[in-house]
Amino acid sequence: MSTRTGPTRPRRRRWLVWFLALCVVWTLGAIAWAAVALLTPAGDGPEEAVERKAGMHHDQHPSAGRYYIPTYAKMEKNGSAVLRYEVGDGQDSSVKDFLRTYDITAEPKRTSPSKVTYSDRFGDVRRTFTITYNPSPKTGGYDYARITVRARGTDAK
Repeated sequence: MSTRTGPTRPRRRRWLVWFLALCVVWTLGAIAWAAVALLTPAGDGPEEAVERKAGMHHDQHPSAGRYYIPTYAKMEKNGSAVLRYEVGDGQDSSVKDFLRTYDITAEPKRTSPSKVTYSDRFGDVRRTFTITYNPSPKTGGYDYARITVRARGTDAK
């Protein structure tokens, strides 16, 4: 004789059905979240936003076919964008190529024997490029140059 009272199997089945339904809902939610995360284009990071503000983002110069990556990018409290680049003196990377890549055609102003400044406008942004050359032991050359870009909107005071 059995000592059980009442049916227990339907309760187990009901609990199992709810558990499986919850697993299906959770799985569908995870798939939907992954699809949204993977299919949504990524926005600009903070460094790219600074590059855009300064008019130095590669999307703003598509005809160049290349771009330089800043070693430093920050927005100052007064709204100025500051970018720093290190450029070598080689065939692939040089100050001349940097100026060509970003369409900088302004006349240079020499501020010291190893420092040159350029000023130009890109849209509504006024940019100042300060190029500091690190002299090379070879005559007439340089090992690398540090380029600092300061950009500020013309509407900013």
